[in-house]
Amino acid sequence: MRRLLPLLLLCVSASACATTPVYRQFKDWVVACDNTARCEARGANEISPLMLRLIAEAGPAGGLSLALESGVPVDLATLRVDGKPLALEARHWTLSPEQDGMQTLDSHDPDRVRALLKVLRNGHELTFGDGERERGVPLDGLSASLLLIDETQGRLGNVTALLRSGDKPASQVPAAPAPPPAVKPASALQPLDDDTRERLIGAVRRAQSALLETENCHRPAGDDSTDNTFDIAVGLTPREALVLIECWRGAYQSSHMAFRTPMDRPADARRLVLPTPTCSSPDEGRQAAWDAFTNAGYNNDESVLYHMAKGRGLADCGESASWVFDGRDFQLVQWNYLGSRRGGEPGDWPALWRSAGSP
Repeated sequence: MRRLLPLLLLCVSASACATTPVYRQFKDWVVACDNTARCEARGANEISPLMLRLIAEAGPAGGLSLALESGVPVDLATLRVDGKPLALEARHWTLSPEQDGMQTLDSHDPDRVRALLKVLRNGHELTFGDGERERGVPLDGLSASLLLIDETQGRLGNVTALLRSGDKPASQVPAAPAPPPAVKPASALQPLDDDTRERLIGAVRRAQSALLETENCHRPAGDDSTDNTFDIAVGLTPREALVLIECWRGAYQSSHMAFRTPMDRPADARRLVLPTPTCSSPDEGRQAAWDAFTNAGYNNDESVLYHMAKGRGLADCGESASWVFDGRDFQLVQWNYLGSRRGGEPGDWPALWRSAGSP
């Protein structure tokens, strides 16, 4: 296998504008802020079944929530920061009943969340339990994460700041940027018949043979070059199709190259390359565009191309994205990314991009 689509680290600049997605890791914490300046910070490690998740909405009255998500029962009486008891007023926090081995302690009260963050940001570990049953969440990196959120949302020196607060009133916090409007999808088409799909896939494979050879596209051992089982062809318009050619296969996923293909001249197929959102100060290793699509497919009814690249088989880190075809172009409507394991359910990755109507 040559490669799967590289997982992206879009932008690590703290000076990014509010509408620019931001992703950065600080020790045991990661921060992701999407194009509406909604930020999520997560703290976890590889060996503990705990995660702290902070959600900070943008704008003067932006919501704020903090949750301790645990794979073991939470013992409130033994909550500690660096061994010192944490005086948490249980009446201001909600401890969920255990369900499917998970329990959550959380609050959506901004004042309570800020008060707890003031304690946590100066510590090294939040723990509960005793002896062999002690469990903990690392706090190293939390302060830097809070500072990045304050900078991204324009809260420095403001009474609403999470780290570097001041006297500026909440009214001076910039409004949350509006997400791009919902994209109107192209009209749904009837699925292509088997003969048309095979004709288009075969023609694209022949016309793009040099590129496919260069990219070391996957072929099973002993293949006679006619088995296109994992290739996909769907109609975009009455005159154009989208053809996905499988290229790189791993243990639990594979990636495709995509081609926009004239129905009557499939040899003229053009490779589909979709740009990532721009960033004012991109990381040196940032990939400039999606040129391959992992675990890809196309929803004909909704005219949506989707992609989901697992960082590991457990899907505890990775990337997902979806684009709506509007009859002319593919418009990005959703993008989620988590570069390393930081807790959460499989596929539960922070948002970097969303449009109106997307989750």
